[in-house]
Amino acid sequence: MKKISVLVVDDEIIMCAALRHHLEQFPHIEVVGECHDGPAALLAAERLKPDLIFLDIRMPGLNGLEVAATLDQLEASPQIVFVTAHDDYALKAFEVGALDYLLKPFDSNDIIRVLRKILRNQSVSARSLHDSTESMQTVSLLPRPAKFCLYNGEKQEVVDNRNIKLFSVEHGKTFAQTIDDHKYLAKQSLHEIEQLLDPSLFFRCHRNFIVNIDWVKTVSPWFNRGLLLTLKGDKKLEVPVSRAQTKKLEQYIHF
Repeated sequence: MKKISVLVVDDEIIMCAALRHHLEQFPHIEVVGECHDGPAALLAAERLKPDLIFLDIRMPGLNGLEVAATLDQLEASPQIVFVTAHDDYALKAFEVGALDYLLKPFDSNDIIRVLRKILRNQSVSARSLHDSTESMQTVSLLPRPAKFCLYNGEKQEVVDNRNIKLFSVEHGKTFAQTIDDHKYLAKQSLHEIEQLLDPSLFFRCHRNFIVNIDWVKTVSPWFNRGLLLTLKGDKKLEVPVSRAQTKKLEQYIHF
């Protein structure tokens, strides 16, 4: 089966590397090139004739929207997936015929969602689609990331896992609280974050909480035979351990 050729375009080299890493987990995807500005992207698209371009919006020279508009005039124009940290571009992205929209910081599930749509458009068989998705699961065999890219307002900050003492869900959003008690917004779900963490250090104590066990100060009885953890820090922070998870806590703390 012919592979889907992909060009990755982003002015941040680290973002290009992250996209390439995710995409190369799929046997039916071939990353044929990488560019870091709009004019270079146009030249590469003309030379390489990729089936698909993952295209950043904010770039020097020409922005991603301008690049997409130019490519759309070609007789055999590639499909476009915009990649950006700014969700206010979504409407403009689809106005220029983008296939999909990837919001930074993206994760494996975002990539799978986009590639499912692409593979369907390429008329790939159900078996091939299943194999491609299954291959993405090999990511879990790779070393777990030591850092997370988290939102502080509109700015993204890279935070070391060891400096995060709690992940939590509030009103449907996922947050990370650091050892200095700063709270960041995380794009991933709590379940997705759990798969990326070192299970010897982070404990899923409740459906809404993952705690860094090194930052547990006290353990107290709680409602319905659960437990309550008090975390170290200047601000008092209490985290419940559900009844179902109390036994598992003994793997981390000897009572």
